[in-house]
Amino acid sequence: MRLPAFATRNLRLKALAAALATVIWAGAVYASNPPDTRSVTLAVPQDDAQVSPYVLVHHIGDLVVRVAGTREHLSAFLPNDIVLSVNYKAITHPGLQQVPVSVVNNDRDVILDNPPTTVAAEVDHRASATVPVTVVVSTTPPQGYVVTDTSTDPSTVTVIGPQNQLAGVQARATIDLGNSKTTVQADETVRLFDRAGQQLGSFGITILTIPGHTQGTVQVNVSVAASLTSRASAVLPRVVGTVAPGHQVAGITQSPLTVVVNGPQDLLNTLDSIPTQPVSLNGLQTSRTFTVQIVTPAGVTATPGTVTVTVTVVAAPLGTPAATPVPSASPTPSPSPTP
Repeated sequence: MRLPAFATRNLRLKALAAALATVIWAGAVYASNPPDTRSVTLAVPQDDAQVSPYVLVHHIGDLVVRVAGTREHLSAFLPNDIVLSVNYKAITHPGLQQVPVSVVNNDRDVILDNPPTTVAAEVDHRASATVPVTVVVSTTPPQGYVVTDTSTDPSTVTVIGPQNQLAGVQARATIDLGNSKTTVQADETVRLFDRAGQQLGSFGITILTIPGHTQGTVQVNVSVAASLTSRASAVLPRVVGTVAPGHQVAGITQSPLTVVVNGPQDLLNTLDSIPTQPVSLNGLQTSRTFTVQIVTPAGVTATPGTVTVTVTVVAAPLGTPAATPVPSASPTPSPSPTP
């Protein structure tokens, strides 16, 4: 069939006009709804069950995917329409490697702009180790008090994680004793450190403890007591009673003059002198030497534990009043504490 003459006249001009109209139409459309791109952050699945029988050494960071489409379609786009999966079954050996990933777009109005096909992952064989727990005191007790014993319940923990990280691993539980003057019991978190003393991250590592404890914690038991020290202290003989009529006490001496006392520092600071057991003067007519015990407060010991007390008794001059009770000897000034 032959077309009319007007239909075939100026075909080039008509084709150019049609193309120009199409461009103008497209420009008008895209001026109000231009094409654009948008970045979408996707979390990488990395559950232990997916990675098994291997274990991830480090957390895999999020992947960023660019999505292209019109501004209107991108505004309506939902990130949940993109599904990211990792083929962990492709892992056949430990170490740092590229693992295949699949990025599926379920929104037909947008397209993915060069999505990633692999992700970097470092994996290792899964292993376990039984590790003793060490107690670390972050703040020591107040002045005059010291730690005498530490323990944990349980005393060990089972650690599961990357085989290489478990070599030489150390388990520590830290406790603050800044206000403690007696035994302390507290549940504390167990933290892991490598052989160089650097703390390990918790990702990929599980700490198992006994039932009754929160996972990853142990009960820390710390005994705190007053610190023990020693110092020299003067001996103060204690005498009671009166000598025989017609006699009098000419002097009281003891040997040694001082003893070394041992005990809590706060108790020793209150001791200006150390008394002896009572020495009875009743009926004495002549001088006499006694061996008597040193009397110390509870928690304090003395070295030596006894002293000799010599009481010198003489005849009283005629006309001297009847004997009266002899007061205890005045204390000798305490020597300075030993260094």
